[in-house]
Amino acid sequence: MFGLYSALMPKRPKINPLSLIAFTTGFGALMLLPLVWWEVSAGSTLIVDTLTVATVIFVVIFPSTLAYIFFNRGIELIGPNRAAPFFHLVPVFGSVMAILLLGEKPELFHLVGYVLVLAGIFTASRRGSAGKHPAS
Repeated sequence: MFGLYSALMPKRPKINPLSLIAFTTGFGALMLLPLVWWEVSAGSTLIVDTLTVATVIFVVIFPSTLAYIFFNRGIELIGPNRAAPFFHLVPVFGSVMAILLLGEKPELFHLVGYVLVLAGIFTASRRGSAGKHPAS
């Protein structure tokens, strides 16, 4: 789905980036309503406290708004094919934040994963690397 999103970004209507984010996140929230209903009907409840509110505010500002605005701008500047590999930084940043904010213990597999992701991004984003085929 994210590949389709990235490929269709150049064809989107020329609207304000915040309007685009509001529409896509609003539509995504509507798609989640049946799952929310299912969880509530199964007895799950949301605990509203300072941590929950702060977490929701953080998620709305950073990964749900700013990250998509920056990624969409990146697609505008370098195109979807060159921008798409950078999406693979999401788990890198997620694990770094878990280490820094949640006290997760850094392990060797983190380092190996970071190196592999960064090597893949470097390889895929080099100018001229996409679409080159050896001479027949």
